[in-house]
Amino acid sequence: MRIPPRLLKVAAETKYPRMMLGFFLVLIFVSNALTTTQCPTNCSCTLDFKGRKTVVCNEGGLVGPISLTNVSLDTEVLRITAPDDNTNMLTMSPVFGGFKNLEEIHITKSNIPQLGQYFFWDLRKLDVLNLSQNNITQPLDHDFKGLDKLKELYLDDNRIQSLPSNTFRYLQSLKVLSIQRNRITKLVNRVFIEIGRLKILKLSGNNLKTLNPEVFRDVQELRTLECRGCALKTLHKEIYDYLPQLTHLDLGDNEIQSIAIQDLQALKSLRHLRLDGNEITVINDNVFIYQASLRKLNLGCNEISRIGNKAFTQLFNLTELDLRFNRLEHVYGIFEPILSNLELLILSGNHLKLHSLTELSSMDILRELRLANCDLVEINERVFPTNLELLDLSGNHLSTIRSQFLPSSLKLLDVSRNGLKGIEEDDLRKLERIPNLKLQHNPWSCDLCYIVPLLERTNRSATFSEIVCVSPYTTRGKKLGSIQKEELTWCTAGNSLSDADFFLVGGDKKIGLIAAGMLVTLLLLTLLTIIGVVLYSKRHAAKYYTHEEKFAIDGENMYENHSPLFNDGELSFKFPLDGEKKMSICTIEDIKKEHSLANGT
Repeated sequence: MRIPPRLLKVAAETKYPRMMLGFFLVLIFVSNALTTTQCPTNCSCTLDFKGRKTVVCNEGGLVGPISLTNVSLDTEVLRITAPDDNTNMLTMSPVFGGFKNLEEIHITKSNIPQLGQYFFWDLRKLDVLNLSQNNITQPLDHDFKGLDKLKELYLDDNRIQSLPSNTFRYLQSLKVLSIQRNRITKLVNRVFIEIGRLKILKLSGNNLKTLNPEVFRDVQELRTLECRGCALKTLHKEIYDYLPQLTHLDLGDNEIQSIAIQDLQALKSLRHLRLDGNEITVINDNVFIYQASLRKLNLGCNEISRIGNKAFTQLFNLTELDLRFNRLEHVYGIFEPILSNLELLILSGNHLKLHSLTELSSMDILRELRLANCDLVEINERVFPTNLELLDLSGNHLSTIRSQFLPSSLKLLDVSRNGLKGIEEDDLRKLERIPNLKLQHNPWSCDLCYIVPLLERTNRSATFSEIVCVSPYTTRGKKLGSIQKEELTWCTAGNSLSDADFFLVGGDKKIGLIAAGMLVTLLLLTLLTIIGVVLYSKRHAAKYYTHEEKFAIDGENMYENHSPLFNDGELSFKFPLDGEKKMSICTIEDIKKEHSLANGT
């Protein structure tokens, strides 16, 4: 009997390696025995991580009533599921009666339309019942008869439209109830009666719009309440009087527009609060003054443009603050109440100015700072705390990295999706000491101007060898680790090379230099040619206008002594100009008057 190498390693690292080897041999023997004896077709029978006898049927395609043929009566965990492209089409049947040792039943992705009366009767050891991802429309109280010891019930992703009063009254020991992503629009009074020991309630993904305070009168020991994406417009402060022990509240992805001090006043034990994905615009002073126990606060993905300088007063235990993707332009002064206790700060997605972040340098406890997509152009002053371990600057407009302004304690630096074309040798010497450096998706310029320091380090780390060149044309799309130094081109103006870059390429750098000189010479000749053409055009135009003047004079002489056709009188178009030819401008009246005088009228 062969023991896997990983288990051998684990045994060797223990105090009693022989004893551990013996244990693994017994475990493998029992597992093989289970597999080779009674087990349903297309299912697997083994031991789970707790050593419990487990039957798993996950190939899909099962049709008809649930059957447990060939399943051992001492099975402790039953899992029936299916892949997304081959779901089961099952109906419930009373087949569980003889399986007294069952501790967990998971029947998912099986299109079960409804449960059945007494189907789970007398399963005294059952702790977990998971019926998620089915087509259940209406669970009734008698469906759960006999499950008075059940601890966890999952009905997520079904088609439940309503929950009548007393639905869960036979589940007196229930601690976790999850009915997420169903079609429930209202919670009726006394729906949670008889499950007063409930600790976790998950309602997310139901279009509730409002929460009925009376519903929570029966679950006053609740510790966690989740209602994400429930179309809530307010915080419903009335319900929290019934939930004084609540430690986790998740109301994210709703339509809440404001927070007032009194909204959360009753939640003095709150440790985790999630209000991300709402429509909050302002966080006023002292709004969390009653949440002194709060450790994690998520206000990300709102429309917050202003935070009062005293908004986080009394949050002496706050260690994580998420303000990502709001409309903040400056944050100076708002972190003063939490400078000494904050460990994680997320400001990504706000249009921030670097000088407004100088307060961060005083956060000695801060370990993780995320400033992705903040429109930062340059890091040219010390704004980061000295003990920082993770710094995310991805998605900004940084064209250089100045290592003197980065903390020496960094274990991860993310500068992906910026404007980096290369990194200077002095800066790179410090950056390569960071264990995890993310450089992908920058416009790397693989030429002799920018990339040489990085190229010389491709053999040391995959971080550098996996860099993908964007320019010049000859190396575009190539990984830096596949390029030789002889392939690099000379620098060009703006370092923006076009398809013509191949004229500058050569294994010998002299060839590239000669080609560059020829190109300059060609440009000068072209320029001289254009100037000559312009000068010639101007001279030709001047000569043309001179001849035009002469032609005009000759034209006048040609018609000077001739009369017009069909003229019986002696009309003359020659005006008395006192011996000189001059040009004059006349009106129509003047012409008529002179014509009359010429005819003697």
